[in-house]
Amino acid sequence: MMRLFWLTLIALSLSSCFVSSSLLFTEADIQDSKNLLANPGFMSYSLSPSEALKGWSIHIEPQSSGYDKILIDPTVALEGETSLKISASDKDVMLISEPFKVRRYGGYYSRIMLKTDSPNPPQISLKMISFREDGKVTNRFSDKTKLMEGWNRLAVSAGFLRPGVNFGRISIHIPPFAEGSVWIDDAGCWEVHGFKID
Repeated sequence: MMRLFWLTLIALSLSSCFVSSSLLFTEADIQDSKNLLANPGFMSYSLSPSEALKGWSIHIEPQSSGYDKILIDPTVALEGETSLKISASDKDVMLISEPFKVRRYGGYYSRIMLKTDSPNPPQISLKMISFREDGKVTNRFSDKTKLMEGWNRLAVSAGFLRPGVNFGRISIHIPPFAEGSVWIDDAGCWEVHGFKID
């Protein structure tokens, strides 16, 4: 299992060839669909920092420090009672969801909500990546945005997955920035469409 985790992390970190799907799903498509992500509202599950953020892994580059810049914030939320706050630093921060089951003929809509108080906010990326059971990447879908005032939606549509696909993850990349904070809330990935099989 640990080997699979590291293979996944390497694939997420080193893969630079991400594509946008020609599909376009919207918020209307998620009605009556189950959110595939664990802990989409970034709730705290433990007082221990290493176990607090159930459903997500945090990776910081360079790794020497910076975890004190990432906190579950009970004072700012779009949905529920908490959000995830990333304060300005000179580190790259990547959040990676726990794996969730996907199927070849499914169509998927992934979404996060973001806000900032930074005068010069970073350009944040959202990726949905699908994998075979052995951890090999089958598909990559990505989009990015520069944050505006208020809550911003960043979404990715995905489909036409390659044969052998078994599970997916979403990742959120926040590059270094100098001032203020970024909040993330109301994350999700939904299977919103089933393609006909010839």
